[in-house]
Amino acid sequence: MIIRGSELPAPRGRKDYGIGRYQDEVKHFVEWLTAPESPFGPHKHERLEFWYILEGEAIVALDGQESWLAPSDLVVIAPWVDHGLRSESATRWICFG
Repeated sequence: MIIRGSELPAPRGRKDYGIGRYQDEVKHFVEWLTAPESPFGPHKHERLEFWYILEGEAIVALDGQESWLAPSDLVVIAPWVDHGLRSESATRWICFG
């Protein structure tokens, strides 16, 4: 699932992505830089994971379906879904789950 940050309301400067129902605890929180020479290759694992795009644009693949991502987009990755990220330029993003 992709949540488009640009489409969310931000009353009083607070943008709520509504992910509380998906996560009870975070095991890791990592900032990544993906570039054409360093894609984040396809993989899968047993935990729910979130990717938040900080800067740049990227292409996410979720079980073979590709979608463009932009800053403030949030990707919610269910357990065992094959996922990867590539970019035509530098993209900074956060992975937590």
